[in-house]
This record gives sequence, structure tokens and C-alpha cells, in this order.
Amino acid sequence: MQLLSTYVGGRDNNFNLLRFTAAFLVLFSHSFALSTGDAKTEPLRAWLGMTPGSIAVDVFFITSGFLVTGSLLARGSVIQFLAARALRIYPGLIVAVLATTLVVGLFFTTYPFGEFLWMRDTWSHVFRNTTLISPRGTSFHLPGSFPNLPWAQVVNGSLWTLPYEVRMYATLAVLWLALSFLKNHRRVWMGRVSVLVAVLALAWHFTTRGQSQLTAGPQLTAMFFIGSAMYAYKDRIPMVGAAFWVALAVTLVASLDQRVFFYFYMVTLPYMVMFLAFVPGGAVRGFNRMGDVSYGLYIYAWPVQQISVALIPGIGPWQLFAVSSVGTLVLAFLSWHLIEKPALALKDSVPSRPGRLQNAQG
Repeated sequence: MQLLSTYVGGRDNNFNLLRFTAAFLVLFSHSFALSTGDAKTEPLRAWLGMTPGSIAVDVFFITSGFLVTGSLLARGSVIQFLAARALRIYPGLIVAVLATTLVVGLFFTTYPFGEFLWMRDTWSHVFRNTTLISPRGTSFHLPGSFPNLPWAQVVNGSLWTLPYEVRMYATLAVLWLALSFLKNHRRVWMGRVSVLVAVLALAWHFTTRGQSQLTAGPQLTAMFFIGSAMYAYKDRIPMVGAAFWVALAVTLVASLDQRVFFYFYMVTLPYMVMFLAFVPGGAVRGFNRMGDVSYGLYIYAWPVQQISVALIPGIGPWQLFAVSSVGTLVLAFLSWHLIEKPALALKDSVPSRPGRLQNAQG
């Protein structure tokens, strides 16, 4: 029986493909909302009570929790960990936000370009979306943008998850520092605390779901720390085909009733994600040659879709999905090869301690 720990190590896995698929599911779900103005027109929403895009976001957070926990434990340095996370999140995001703001300001707003550039809301949008530190989260709107569309002024509605992602990184770093006094038992307790956070977040989400609009935080926290806990306990988790098929069958049966689906899904999804990430091999691994374009797909899809709706009046959801997929994929490919990948190459040059940087500078 193979354990999860058997598969961990190196880059020969299916995470790129999983995230690529998840990013396209987000694009697919948004195609219905952006073309019709009604998110409820998405086909699976009436059946499951949630969209493929929502499931995709959970997949992102599960994989992120797993991978970045592995990164932190491998490096052992909070400075290197946070630098690596910043190099992954910010370079591509900053370029995307600035480019989107420029294009919208030039071609898709009711204001003259000069006036648009000097508006407070324009720079608030840029600041909030490039720093991800505002207590109000990201900014969806630019002044006067896309005035005649179903989602008027909403330039990028996908970025709302990124502040949550950054908070998860910060929480993980704080936990690692807080447990430093445990020395040899630090990694063990990191796993235990991850389990505790995941359980508390799940309990919070299950008891408040449907009662409040503020349920995304607990759900995403649970998904992230389930992924984190799975890395911490990777030497105790069997990767068995039968377990995967049972989890899938349970999820499908539960999908027949929305009242129970979500509770089973939250438990079965993480195992299915890890199984698909590591066990299937062969030709499917060739996908890794493309690189990790999923982040670019995620941050460019909404603006490309809004521009497509503006340029092609009356476009339907399926047509929007097809048209915007091509444009978004091109931008994502360029973002990965010209911005994200070169930025990530810098992460190994970051010293593990501030003193080492001073020594390196003489």
C-alpha cells in the first residue's frame, strides 16, 4: 500500500493540470453570469447548490495548503517562505492589474482617459488589488467601466480570493514562529495545529452556512488547512484506488440532495484532489511542459470576458466561454513565461536570515 509520502518530492505530479482545469472551471462558471447578468443560469448551480467555479476555488486552496506547507517545512525559514510566496503572487498580479486598468481606461470607460487616471477610485482599485492588504479586500470596480454590460463597472471579480490566500500564508508563518520553542517537536505540532484549525473552520462553516454572507472565510480556511494537515500527515495517508472511487461514489450519491451534498463534499474532495495530483501517471505528466499557467488564467479571465461581452453584443455563455478561453490562455502563457517564471527564479537567492543578507552586502 502506497502512502501519500511516497509520492511527495520533485515536480513530477499533476498539480499543474489540476490547477489548469480549476482555472478553466472558474472561467466556465463566470461565462454564464457575465453574459446573462444572472449567476443562477450556470447549469450545475441548480443541481449542486454551488458552481464548478466554487469547487475550483476549493481545489486551489487545498492544493495551496498542501504545497506551501511543504515549502515552509522544507525551507525552515519564514523569510524565505514569505519571499517565495510574494514572488509567486505579486509580480504577475501587479502587471495584470496595471494592464487591465490601462486598457479599461483607454477603451472601456465613460470618462476621458486623463480624468480617469486622476480619479481617486482608479488608484484605490490599483492599490487594493496590487497589495491585497486592504481590510475591505479587493476592488471590483473602475469608474465608468463597461457601462452597458450586465455586470457594469466590475473589472475583475475573481481577485477576491487572493487576500484570503495571502492571509493563509501569513497565518502559516505565524504558527511556525509561534511553535519555534518546541524545537524538535515543531513539525509534529504544526500538523496538529493545522488539523485543529481545519476542524474549527469546518465547524464554523457548517453551523453558519446559509445564515450569513461571511461564510467564504471559514470555508477557504478549512480547505487550506486540510491541505496543510494532509502534508503534515502524509506518511499516514494511504493512496488507494478503492478509497478514491468510494469517495467519488459518496460525493455523487450525496449530490442527489443539496441538503447533504456540501457536507460530504467538504470531506471527500481533499482526498480526491491528492489522489488525482499524484497517482495517475504516464502521458498525462507531459502537461507539465506547458508550465504553470493557472494563475494567469485566473487573474486575466474576468477582464477578458468583460471585454468580449463589450465587443460582441448579445454573446451567449457558451460562445463567451469559447472566445474568452483563447484570449485568456494567450495572456496566461505570456504572463507565465515573461513575468511569473522569471520572478520565481529569484526565490532561491533570498537569504534565510537577515544577517546573511548583510554579510552578502559586505
